[in-house]
Amino acid sequence: MARLPAPMLATPGAAPADDDPRYAYEWKYDGIRALAWISDGVCHLVSRNGNSLNAAFPEITHALVTLAAGREMTLDGELVAPDRNGVPRFSRIGRRLGMTHPSPALIRAVPVRLYVFDLLSFGDRDLRTQSYLQRREHLERLPLPHGPILLSPSYRGIPVSRMLEVAAEHDIEGVIGKRIDSTYRAGRSQAWRKLPLRRATEAVVVGWLPGHAGGEVFGSLLIAAHDQDGQLVLLGAVGTGFSDAARRSLHVELLALSTATPPVTGTVPSSIAITAHWVAPRLVGDIAYRERTATGLRHPSWRGLRFDRAPEDITIPETN
Repeated sequence: MARLPAPMLATPGAAPADDDPRYAYEWKYDGIRALAWISDGVCHLVSRNGNSLNAAFPEITHALVTLAAGREMTLDGELVAPDRNGVPRFSRIGRRLGMTHPSPALIRAVPVRLYVFDLLSFGDRDLRTQSYLQRREHLERLPLPHGPILLSPSYRGIPVSRMLEVAAEHDIEGVIGKRIDSTYRAGRSQAWRKLPLRRATEAVVVGWLPGHAGGEVFGSLLIAAHDQDGQLVLLGAVGTGFSDAARRSLHVELLALSTATPPVTGTVPSSIAITAHWVAPRLVGDIAYRERTATGLRHPSWRGLRFDRAPEDITIPETN
């Protein structure tokens, strides 16, 4: 079959599913969504926006080629980097993103796993028109686990409230509910529903503010996202979650992107405009936050750069 590009990834809708027997539940991991297409002994591992991940995760592509054993297949999954307690952390997977030749030492220090949760094709069969349960049966026939390639578990008949309790107990990001009769459709779908415990979003970096005590690096980043009309709108500033090394590295990139005028639409509050340093909207960051209000994000915290996301694809999260 023809290669399935990253834009073909199905995306969960925002509304939560209730305790409905029509749904199966899977864990929502704190990692990087990835599509893997293996054909003729070659693996193409791509991010949600179509960027190649092969160079950053060579051990994953090698394991996938071995798993395929000469067969053609397309897998949907999540790349994660667990901490010492086995909990996936985006801050850890971020250390591998953008790397073109990760050293053996880095691969050992930040081991990565691919949790596979869907099989889109196998051999010459396109499975996307089959139901979730049918695709799951095909997936469970694969010899998983296989090295760093793991089968993401699927649960039925368990109340979603209990699933969320277990997620909280084990510090998992949340739960995804999937209609058992749903086909695999590109784009956002209410057949897949997201139930996060922690809210997270991507945002475009549009500027920075100096620290209160001065210094050689920024105090906080100005972040924005596109509204329903496609306009880039300021969401506020994020000043926590950075290591000293991250601040220094980011500051160098910010200086290279400096621009004289704000890249956002609308009025910029005077409290920000008076000290803001604006940058071209090229960088995307991963942001944790408590809630979104009419004025922006409450208690935002920086989690790392998103090399797998394009600035033009970043939209404003829903209001709580």
